[in-house]
Amino acid sequence: MNDDDQIVPPPNSGPKPIVEGRVELVIRNNSKVPLEENSQKLLLELTGGDKSRAGLDLVAVLDVSGSMSGDKLAKMQEATKFVVKKLGIVDRFSIVQYSSKAKRVCRLRQVTESSRAEIENMIKGLKAGGGTNMEDGLQMGLEVLKQRKFGKERVGVVMLMTDGQENDDSNAAGIDVGDVPVHTFGFGDDQDAKVLKAIADNSKLGGTYSDVRLDNLSVAFSLCLGGLLSVVAQDLTLTVSQKDDESTIKHVTAGRYPQSQDADATSITIKFGDLYIQESRKVLVELLLPSANKKRGADILDVTYTYKFEGETFEANPSTVTVRRTDEVKANQQQPPPEVSAEDVRLGVAEIIKQATTDADNNKLESARDKLLEGLKTLQDGDKQQLKVALRAELEELHELMKSEPIYEKQGRPFAYSLLTSHDTQRQAARGNDVGKFQLFATPLMREFLGEPQKFDDINNLDKYTEEVIKALESVEAIINNI
Repeated sequence: MNDDDQIVPPPNSGPKPIVEGRVELVIRNNSKVPLEENSQKLLLELTGGDKSRAGLDLVAVLDVSGSMSGDKLAKMQEATKFVVKKLGIVDRFSIVQYSSKAKRVCRLRQVTESSRAEIENMIKGLKAGGGTNMEDGLQMGLEVLKQRKFGKERVGVVMLMTDGQENDDSNAAGIDVGDVPVHTFGFGDDQDAKVLKAIADNSKLGGTYSDVRLDNLSVAFSLCLGGLLSVVAQDLTLTVSQKDDESTIKHVTAGRYPQSQDADATSITIKFGDLYIQESRKVLVELLLPSANKKRGADILDVTYTYKFEGETFEANPSTVTVRRTDEVKANQQQPPPEVSAEDVRLGVAEIIKQATTDADNNKLESARDKLLEGLKTLQDGDKQQLKVALRAELEELHELMKSEPIYEKQGRPFAYSLLTSHDTQRQAARGNDVGKFQLFATPLMREFLGEPQKFDDINNLDKYTEEVIKALESVEAIINNI
């Protein structure tokens, strides 16, 4: 499959400057800490800057099994055409269709005005029929990226979509996707949320699972695309190191992103993969500080991070967290900074969602709903803090979708699994009937993209209506001419 297009820049475009400062680090911690032995929680927040984006290599792996015939296929075609419409000349696009077997419909092509029309015709030509060999489809999608001849330093992503259960001999969840972000989309009530979430979870560097209703597939695709078209840093890696005789790292919380320790367990490195413009990765670091015998300043943590952009590596200046050891505060009285408390609240809610989902999956809906109600009590109805409002909305919706086994099976489980992947990755994914209602991790560009699919659909519907009117007028004209 090493027949991918080489990117040809437009005339007079010139070289694009690659600048530093694509990722900003903010550290939240108590500046004064007790003299006695104590634990401290610090929040590290990495945020993508507003810089030029990387070029995207996107492989759409599309289910064209028999169950996709009719309106579902039409919706998928419109959603995929919208994706192609939003891609630019720095992007490449490939299509893999799968039913009983997988087939590459379109090689990885640069998206130009001429190729866009050809790709849209390929999308229009998709036909439904056969089984659902999701494993074959996913494997071929990954091979398209693996066998690239040009631009392996570019952003490579797979978007996989299905409406149903995979064949008995298919095991898509068992495929090692490596460092490729795979974003899965479950379309309708017959989707297998467990498999789709497992595929996304295998994609440890930011893959998500979206629960899609019949009429919002374009919206779900566009929400994902709003991130993919704003990758400002690649291979983002953060390292935290304790300071000899001043601190010991007790725990680092960073969702499902891979962590590794150095040989003497004094530093921890977290791999995040790609970061979007205005997207954040929050990391909680818990330190144990030994007792101090006098007031003094102390360096308690070193923080470094690196990232790449189109093959070039950038290393940020190291940061050192310094505190003042003092008897002005006591360990049993000190509170963490508000930002640290807020992240603790979010993580606590995510854990409640996980526990409730486990109960619901084991046919313990009453216990699951009780856990969600307890979680709601901790968020205080009158609190207007944006984070707590968003978390309440998530818990309330999930509580409603757990009111009966049939509702949970068709809508509750997909909603819950999508919630869990979002919290684990700190990345937006679509879910529920009202996609715009749940935007805890949405970036500005994602929000901007949310309303565009409807406009695109309206234009397409108008074009179809115009074609029908023209055909009707031609038929009337033919009748008149025959009189």
